[in-house]
Amino acid sequence: MQSLTLRLMGPVELTGPGNLRLTPRGMRARGALAVIGSATAMRVMRARLQDLLFSTRDPDHANASLRQVLREIRVSLGTARDALVSGPGWVGLDSGIVRLDMTARPGPDGQMPEFAADLDIPDPEFEDWLRDARMHAEQAVTPSAPEPSLLPVLLTAEPVAGDSETAVIASIILGEAAGRVCDLVPMVAMPDRTEPGQSAIVLSAMANRSGQTIHMLVKLAHRPSSRLFWSHKFVLNAGDLTAAMADCATEICVGILRVLEAVRTIDAALGVSLTDVFSYNEARLHRAEQALRNMDDGVNASLTKALRAWVMTTQVFERLVPDPRSSIQEAQELATKAREADPYSATALAVGSVVEGYLDHGQVSLWLAQQAVQMDPRNFVARNAYSQALTDLGHHKEAYREAQAGLAEALPVLNPATLQMRLGIALTRLGRFDEAEQRFETVQQFAPENRPSLRFLAALRYHRHDEAGALAALESLRRVEPGFTLDLMRSDGYPVATLRQGGLLGVTRSGLI
Repeated sequence: MQSLTLRLMGPVELTGPGNLRLTPRGMRARGALAVIGSATAMRVMRARLQDLLFSTRDPDHANASLRQVLREIRVSLGTARDALVSGPGWVGLDSGIVRLDMTARPGPDGQMPEFAADLDIPDPEFEDWLRDARMHAEQAVTPSAPEPSLLPVLLTAEPVAGDSETAVIASIILGEAAGRVCDLVPMVAMPDRTEPGQSAIVLSAMANRSGQTIHMLVKLAHRPSSRLFWSHKFVLNAGDLTAAMADCATEICVGILRVLEAVRTIDAALGVSLTDVFSYNEARLHRAEQALRNMDDGVNASLTKALRAWVMTTQVFERLVPDPRSSIQEAQELATKAREADPYSATALAVGSVVEGYLDHGQVSLWLAQQAVQMDPRNFVARNAYSQALTDLGHHKEAYREAQAGLAEALPVLNPATLQMRLGIALTRLGRFDEAEQRFETVQQFAPENRPSLRFLAALRYHRHDEAGALAALESLRRVEPGFTLDLMRSDGYPVATLRQGGLLGVTRSGLI
């Protein structure tokens, strides 16, 4: 019997030998395949499938519609129609014929695919099922490991300029951009020279002065293929050159980071994704920690250890590890080693501050954060750490200003949720609850898996008598935090210090869930 493959990570796809497409065109038919394929032994009760796909129709109409969906699947299978099997009250796929593939393969932009990404069935029962299935898939599926390869090499080419002074300005900008990248991504930076055939990302610029303005075209291309990844034209005001150069370097840094994320899955794959490092998703954080653990410390020992400490601290904050005490101790050791390897690294100092803050070492946390901001005031990890340290010591207005200053830069695009979270916490401590709630809602837009923002939303909405909104936040929290209860939220060890100090834990006695 021919073998078929059902893929559920990304669009629902059913293929036969030679990658022959057997996927039905109908949305509900593909939805049925997703439900059946993810069920135990790939079998599901017909009544359950009918409720998921046609809950808004009367039973007779729903039953007839389900028969039509199953017929569509059988027709799409063609000569392999025996793969769709049924029995008393159930329907399924023959596991001897159909192989389920749940491998998560990153796309060209480096992002991991979503479970059943092409499904949009307007049925409330199916929408609830799909949301839970996607969440389970993110936590349970191990993404396919990247092919082993070299770290990407970033080369800075000599700028082409109309005069020597403009060439120097362009060189300074490119050098600062490359340096800022190397303070965030464990990678290799080299002169404009590689071994024959070696893969590299080349940063180049053409610059020309016209009166009081400098026009500069910056490109990121691949060598040896000459593929253009990114280009941008900058116009710098020579009258305020210092600020213009700093802004330009930061924007180029963001461009390089975007290219690196994409290049991970195309050529010379990065060992770690920054979007994973700064996420709140359990599977992605685990993937980032494993990638950093496996990296060669010789590339950038300080940054590798600092990012590992950041990931582990996030896992502790998000209650994603079975032994928080052991994890935070390991994070503290890594952060210390990161500072020993590079005492001047703003990222290493900032991560150390965050770890010490969790351990209630307020003055140490503040000192490290201050040092980090002094080393690099545009480093968003440093600004975040400083804001957090100020909050821990009760300086809420200053904490708010630091978070605002961090968000005003370009680099927080890598992790906007964290600084929005700092703003929300500072506003809550200041009693500005309406503004705080808006910040926590923004956090959810960037990071739906973020648990602390859901706790704040539930508490703040209940405080202003929005029980429906509080219930929605609690239900979302229960989905992303298995075992969550209101009694747990009220307990002394649960991480809601700001809510407890503000007398905002009334929701824990609401009985909403």
